[in-house]
Amino acid sequence: MNKRLLIALGGLLLASLAQADDCRQQLPSWIEMAHPGHAAGQALKDERGHYRVDVARGVCKLWPARPGLTLIALPLVRAEHDDHGEADLEVLVLDNARQTFLARLIEPNQLDWDAIYVDRLALDTAPYRLRGDDLAFGVRISRRNGSRMNPFAEVELTLYELHEQGLRSLMGALVVESFGGERDDDCIASFGEAKGVLIVTGKVGRDGYRDLLFKRTHTGRRMVTVDGECRTLEDEPRSDQFRLEYGDERYLLPIELVSDPL
Repeated sequence: MNKRLLIALGGLLLASLAQADDCRQQLPSWIEMAHPGHAAGQALKDERGHYRVDVARGVCKLWPARPGLTLIALPLVRAEHDDHGEADLEVLVLDNARQTFLARLIEPNQLDWDAIYVDRLALDTAPYRLRGDDLAFGVRISRRNGSRMNPFAEVELTLYELHEQGLRSLMGALVVESFGGERDDDCIASFGEAKGVLIVTGKVGRDGYRDLLFKRTHTGRRMVTVDGECRTLEDEPRSDQFRLEYGDERYLLPIELVSDPL
C-alpha cells in the first residue's frame, strides 16, 4: 500500500472520528431542542404524561448514506421503581444544515424493564435498501439481567423508514443476538448463544418491498466434572434461516423469531 493511500485512509478515519465526536458534543443541545426545559431541569410532560430523558443512554450517529442527516435515539423514562420501570423509545432525524428535526417517532413502552433491563442503544446504518433506492435504518436494543447463575442477554433490531409523512417502523423486535444458560456454584453449567445476520434479497414482494433473509447460527457449551476436573464441552453448531416478507404495512416475523431464540 503506497504512502499517499495510507495518508488518505488516515484522513478519512480522522474525519469520521471527528464527526462522531461532534455528534456526541451536540447531543445535549439537540435534546433541549426536542424537549425544551430539559437542560434547566424542568419537569417534562406530554400527552402521555410526565417523563425524563435518559441522556446517558441516548445515542446519535451521522447517517453515512445520507450525510446531511443525523439519527438520534432517546429513552423517555415514564416510571421508575426498585425492580422495574417504563420507558418509551424516541427516534429522531435531524437536518444538519437547518438544525431542525425532519421527523420524530415515539414508540410507547419499547424500553420497559424488570429483571431484564435495557443495557444500551445503538443505531444501525447498514444499507437496508428495502424498496427501490429508499434506505431504511435500524435501532438495536441490548438487554440483559444481572444474574451469574442464570445469565441472559439479547439484542433486538427494529427497522425504520423515513418518508414524506415522517418516520414509521417497518419491523420490530427481531432478536439478532442472544445468550443464556444456567450453572451451579461449582462446575456444572450449560450455555447457549445465537447470532444472526439480516440480508436484503433481490426478490421484490408486496408494495415493492424486497424480501429479507435472516440467517442464524446457534452454538452451545456445557461444563461437566470429569475425574474430579471441570471440563468444557462444545456442542455442534447448528444453523437455520427464515424469509421475512412485507405485508400489512410491515415485515412479518415468523413465530420462531418472536419466541425463545436459543
